[in-house]
Amino acid sequence: MKNKQLYKIKANKSLGQNFITSSDITDKIVSYSKNINNYSIIEIGAGLGILTESILKNNPKKLISIEKDHRFTDIYAKLARNYHGKYEFKIADALDINFTTLAKPPVKIIANLPYNISTAILLKLLNNISYFSSLTLMFQKEVANRILAQPNSKSYGTLSVLVQLLCNVEKMEDLTPEMFHPLPKVHSSILYITPLLTPKIQTDYHKVANVVNATFNYRRKMIHKSLKNITNNVESILKLANINRTLRPENISIEQFCKIANLL
Repeated sequence: MKNKQLYKIKANKSLGQNFITSSDITDKIVSYSKNINNYSIIEIGAGLGILTESILKNNPKKLISIEKDHRFTDIYAKLARNYHGKYEFKIADALDINFTTLAKPPVKIIANLPYNISTAILLKLLNNISYFSSLTLMFQKEVANRILAQPNSKSYGTLSVLVQLLCNVEKMEDLTPEMFHPLPKVHSSILYITPLLTPKIQTDYHKVANVVNATFNYRRKMIHKSLKNITNNVESILKLANINRTLRPENISIEQFCKIANLL
């Protein structure tokens, strides 16, 4: 079902807007989140409200939508009247919001993320990932592939390590550009992300993030060179961790990154 409003509001490229054109797609996105009846839901980048309505139809405990573009205020205000007490919205930049203050657990996040901030939003969510029961998120396919990537591949990087350290990740579906308006130049993917009850490896997440960022910022350098940006004890750390000093970041497993972090 095409939404006539799509052609009345011009997408703002600076906000990374590409609107989903079919409620059939948004209904599927909500279904990938599994049962939401007893959960508060946070939606990031609500746009024209098509996904918003699909969420509300599935009777969540509460839905809070965040949207930076004030042009959609009337759409959300109407939904708030129709779903009195179940729905609220905030016209704000999601990067400035502390999501843990919006609703009490259990909380799920469902979002067609704006392309230009999707990575930043995901990294922000990881800082408090245990607060959320699940994340059902739309990404550019290239970004989704980076999240899912394994060592020794070109896509493997910071997102791969940090997300997989804390979460299970499953690709639910790929979407073609024809599912959006305006047509993006890229394909998209829906990921279902569930936080692990305990991390795969006991470590300090922020230390691991520091190591990963320091090394992947220079991904063509050998590990013994890129680590010099954060420690003066590179050789002893790599020896204790039993890691070949000539490997590059893309060859280092999550477990090995954690070993390095634990030795700092």
